[in-house]
This record gives sequence, structure tokens and C-alpha cells, in this order.
Amino acid sequence: MPPLHSLATSFSAAVNLQSFTWPVAFAVFGAAMFAMCTYRRNRVRKMAVEALERAKMTMLAIEEGRDFVDDQDAGPFDQHLHTISSIGRRLAARSRHLSAIIEAEPECVKIVDAEGHLVEMNPAGLSMIAANSLKQVQGLPVSQLVTSEHRAAFMELHRAVISGEERSLTFEIEGLDGKRHWMDTRAVPLADSQGRLVHLAITREVTARKQQEDETRQARERAEAASRAKSDFLANMSHELRTPLTAILGYSDILRAETDADDEQDAALKAICGSAEHLLALISDVLDVSKIEAGHVVCEAVPTDFAQIIHQVVEGMRPRAEAKGLSLDLIWDDAVPPAINTDPVRVRQILDNLLSNAIKFTSEGGVIVRLRAERRATDGAATRISILVQDTGIGIEEGAVERLFFPFQQADSSTTRKFGGTGLGLSISRQLARLMGGDVTAESTPGMGSTFIFTLTASEASLPVSDAQPPPAVGRVATFTGRVLVVEDNPVNRKLLCKLLERRGLEVELAKDGLEGFEMADASERSGRPYDLVLLDMHMPVQDGYTTARQLKGEGYGRPVVALTASAMAEDRRRCLDAGCDDYLPKPVDASDLNGILARYLAPSSAAPAHQPLSASE
Repeated sequence: MPPLHSLATSFSAAVNLQSFTWPVAFAVFGAAMFAMCTYRRNRVRKMAVEALERAKMTMLAIEEGRDFVDDQDAGPFDQHLHTISSIGRRLAARSRHLSAIIEAEPECVKIVDAEGHLVEMNPAGLSMIAANSLKQVQGLPVSQLVTSEHRAAFMELHRAVISGEERSLTFEIEGLDGKRHWMDTRAVPLADSQGRLVHLAITREVTARKQQEDETRQARERAEAASRAKSDFLANMSHELRTPLTAILGYSDILRAETDADDEQDAALKAICGSAEHLLALISDVLDVSKIEAGHVVCEAVPTDFAQIIHQVVEGMRPRAEAKGLSLDLIWDDAVPPAINTDPVRVRQILDNLLSNAIKFTSEGGVIVRLRAERRATDGAATRISILVQDTGIGIEEGAVERLFFPFQQADSSTTRKFGGTGLGLSISRQLARLMGGDVTAESTPGMGSTFIFTLTASEASLPVSDAQPPPAVGRVATFTGRVLVVEDNPVNRKLLCKLLERRGLEVELAKDGLEGFEMADASERSGRPYDLVLLDMHMPVQDGYTTARQLKGEGYGRPVVALTASAMAEDRRRCLDAGCDDYLPKPVDASDLNGILARYLAPSSAAPAHQPLSASE
């Protein structure tokens, strides 16, 4: 064992060595760590520089439209750079494609900032506004290019788009060269690079379309003006032609009823009446053709006593049939409703024409009017009704049947020479029937007769008992009580109406124009002795009947006012009713129509004869 002193010396020496070694070791370790950190920092810096260089090369490749290729090792960023390069290349390609499309787009593509200033515009848009380059108009308020008439609408569109809405507008601009163009734009909101909404619009020029629309509108306005002029002309012609016929027919009837004429005089009066009625029929046919061609015929559908109309037409034609030795029969199918919703005037007109033709072209045998219905509606639905007019007359060749329905056509020229007529009746009848949703057709065998078929579709109607009663028969004079004001500018017709009304037991007062008529009606109302009925002519100088009717109703006049007019246009009845009239009496005044109006609004006198209504069996 070493001595204690030796151990102490060794321990002391060991302690001194250890005290020196630790600092050295720490110093070496620190130097090593510093060197290592420096190396890594330089390495990272080098890698970052290399990454930035490759990123720069990648962006350059994207701009040039090629993929980034580098044989050097880019380390862990290499894969990401290639991915970014591929995506960027595709985006750049798409951007170039879109730019090329916009550049070649024939329509204007523009971007307007939130303040309304022009940011971008393609060459087509620059051409539209006559700008040489984008720099010439960039930053210009777009509203300055919009004409003053449409500027407010354009600014409203811009505000809506900036608020996030999509809008469309057709407006007019004025280019830098002063020329005006119509534009049709579709604008949508778009976010810019800073996230703000701007106004992106695609605008096409529609000047040619607008010019065509304007020309079409002007042509339509000219056509409507011509149609109105034609309508006014027809109304005036109708009035001027029918007004003298009113006096001819009216005074002829009065002379025949009141004058003890001998046979020769009576024959002369009958000839006057017959000629006037024939002239009236011709006038009506020509005017109807003109009205249909002008599109002024409107068929209504009102509750109608269908049975009464059929019986009245048949009975009215019976004297003509008997004068030729012909039988005239009516066969009514039980499935046909007695009252339907239809146009009574047109139904009467069509049936009257068909029956008149059948009697005219039949020399022996007879005529049968047969009514059929395909079904009798029980739920208010429409019923298809057929009215067959069958005769045993001369018949028609097969090839000539359809020709009958053309205006101014008959079977052949010999028919015109032998039987007369204009050839308008069947054409008018067919067109009226078709306006009512029906038709007129014909079947015929030469030498054996013809069958004309008038079809219509109508729903069944219910009529009050009072409405279903027919007026007194033609030729019978009923008497009534009451005071009637006749407002008529034509002195002959004024005197005639006065005589016709006085024959019916009425007290009559006369006015020569609408203004005088209004004053007389108003004064009588205030005096407590009002008129029971006002017959008001609609075409008068000073003040017409339409104005007078509106004034009367405007003043609260509650007495019946009946329009009296020679106009025969389809809208006349509606126009009269819209003006405030309660009813409509056409000229020439028919005795049965006059009796019907008087019976509707006046009380019969105690001396009035009792009139039995037509029954279905008659």
C-alpha cells in the first residue's frame, strides 16, 4: 500500500488536471457547435438562394409558356417547383387563350371600376366608340358615352352591379365621332386583385335591330291609322246610306198603314219598300265584308232566346215561301236547348241568309229547317248545335260548292243572270260562323237540292221570363204610356220618329243636337217631370250622342237612354254602352225592334192589345 503522503499528492495532482480539462473541453465543444451552426446556416442560405433562383426560373418558364426543367438537384423543393410550374403553365396558357378570345371577340368587353371609370376594353368596344386606343379612353367615366336619355338607367345598372347584382339594359351611346349606336349589355359583378367589386359587361350593338323595330312599329302605327280611317269611313258611309233609308222605309210603312190607297198606289208603295229593303241588304253585305277584312267584327256571347230567334226567322220567311207555293217546315230536336249563350244578331243574320237563298233557288217542293245537337250538356258545358237548311231546288255542281263561299262568287254566271244577287251572303255567313267557333258548309246534288249546315258551339243559358218574351209582331202597333225625348239632327228622321212614337200613344219632344238634348233632359229632371225614355242619335253636329250620354250619366241621370245610330260597325253597340247608353236601336228603325225597346222600358197603355209570345210549337 502506498504511503498516505503519496496518495494525497496523487489526488491533488488529479484534481488540478481535472480543473484544467473541463474548460478546455467546454471550449472545444463550443467551437465545434459554432462551426456546425455556421456550416448549417451557410448551407440553408445556399439552399434558399438556390430555391429562389429556381422559383425565378419557374416564373420565367410560366411566362414563356413552358415547363420548368433543371438537371441540377434542387433538393426537397424540386418536386414542389415542378408542380407549381405545371399549374402555372396551364394557368398562363388559359390566360393567353382568354386574352386572345377577348381580343378577337366581335362584341364589346369592358371593365368599369366602382367609380364608373373605364379600366379595360377590347378592340371591338374601342371600334364601337370610335376610339383609336385604350389609352385614349382609359379612366373616362363610361356614363359620358351614354346619351342623356338613357344615362340615369345606365347609372342605376352600374350601382346594382357594384352591389353584387347581375343586370341587362338596352341603351343608346354617342361615340367619340358623334355617331349614335344602340347597345344591348349584360353586366355582372367581378372581384379585382384587391377584392373590390368591379363592373364586367359584354355589350353588343343592336342598332340594326332597333331600326327594324322602329320601322315595324311605325308600319304598325300606319296600319292602325289606316284601319281607323277605314273604320271611320265605313261608319260614316253606313250612317250616310242608312239615314235616308230610314225615312224611305218609315214613311212607306206609314203611308201603307194610314192611306186609303188603291191597288196601283199600294203596289207602288210595296215596290218602294221592297227596293229600299234590297238596297239596305246590299249596303249591309258590302259593309260586313269590309268590316271582316278590317278585323272589326267581334262576336259576343250573351244569354239568347235561341228558340225565339229561329221561329222569328222562319215565320218571317214564310210569306216568301208561300208566294212561290213552297212548304216551309221547322223540325226541332229535343236535345237542342231553347236558350244558349251566343251572338243573337249574327245567328239571325246567318240563318236569314241561308233560308233566303234556299227559297230563292227553289221553284217547287219546299224547304226544311232542321235543328240537331250532338249532346245536351247537363253540367253547363258547351253543346254543338247544327242548323240544317234543306231545299229541293236546282242544286249545285260538285266542283262549284266551295266557290260559293268566296266573295262575289256564285255557282256560275247564269245563276247571277237568272236569280241576281252579289254573291256576298254565303262568304259573310261562313266567316261570321267561324268567328263564333262554328262553320257553314254545304252538300248538294244537281237537280235534287242542297243542304247548308250552320254549326255553332254554345253553352246552355237561362233567361228571365221577361227577357224570353218576344216583342210585338211586325206590323202590329202596340201602345204605351210615357214621355219620350228624341235627340236627332236629321229633320226628316226627327219628324218620322215623332210620328212613329205618337202612333204608339207616347208624348214626344224633339231636340236637334246633343247639347240641346242634354239641357232638355236635365231641365225635365229638375222640374220633376222627367222623360221616361231618351232616344239619342249618336252622330250629330254641335255635340254627338256619345258625349251627351256620358254627360247625362255623369250627372246621375237614371232614366233609360237608348242609342239611335245608322252606324253598322261591330264595335258600335259596345261603344254606345260604354258611353252610358242602356240599349241600342239601329237605323233604319224596324217596327218590331222599336216595339221591343218600348216594351222593355215603358209601361203598356190600358188600350194596348195583348200580344201572345211565340211558343216552341209555332
